[in-house]
Amino acid sequence: MTLNYKSFGEGSPLIIFHGLLGSLDNWVTVSKYLSKKYKVYIIDLPNHGKSYHTQNFSYESMSYDLDSFFTQNGLSNFSILGHSMGGKLALKYIDMFEDKIDKLIIVDIANKTYRSNRFEHVFEAIYSIPLDKIKSRTEADSLISPIIKNEGERNFILKNLKRTPDGFEWCPNINLLHEKLSEISAKINLSRMIKKKTLFLLGENSNYFDDKDRNNLKDEFENYIIKDIKNASHWVHAENPKDFIISVDNFLSSGV
Repeated sequence: MTLNYKSFGEGSPLIIFHGLLGSLDNWVTVSKYLSKKYKVYIIDLPNHGKSYHTQNFSYESMSYDLDSFFTQNGLSNFSILGHSMGGKLALKYIDMFEDKIDKLIIVDIANKTYRSNRFEHVFEAIYSIPLDKIKSRTEADSLISPIIKNEGERNFILKNLKRTPDGFEWCPNINLLHEKLSEISAKINLSRMIKKKTLFLLGENSNYFDDKDRNNLKDEFENYIIKDIKNASHWVHAENPKDFIISVDNFLSSGV
């Protein structure tokens, strides 16, 4: 089983985990900027992008698969940046393999159980598209616009459409991801306090992280920083890439 990935630059390694229904393509622009100082790896996680599909979902099994990938590529003492679902995966990975990690960056996700139905509108939109009948992404966009009002969110979803000789198909393992929303949305049960220095990058306008979540961080993290990114909601890196990149670089280079 092969994980699709791209790498850019030279220097201390930084691994980026995308979120649910994302792909490495969402992170190319940010990665190229960061690659001026770091060796950046962006990976299509299992059941996403061009990586393999599985018959089940678990953060533990993904962590083992990723650890094999890191070993095969000679990676050690690397930092991880995880956005949304990728942030939960980063928490599971560091809980299992903390000695391999330098620093941790969690982007706009708390370690708690989210309501899985907060994503139902996305899958409703996905299932409303007749893949064998549409002729273009523009047609698909018009079909889902009554369900997904935000153009940026529609573009994010439709980036997962791949043209085939018979029409279109989804790159992610849509049925599995929909079926496993409860597991994807669940809190990561950590076996111990996380000692590695951790940065939480939060969208100022996001509703994923509340005051209670901020107060709870001290129960699971020994050494953490919170940074709010202005003029950004959940897709922090896309909505304010300049401040996002500066914050990531400052943390990786000097720990602030």
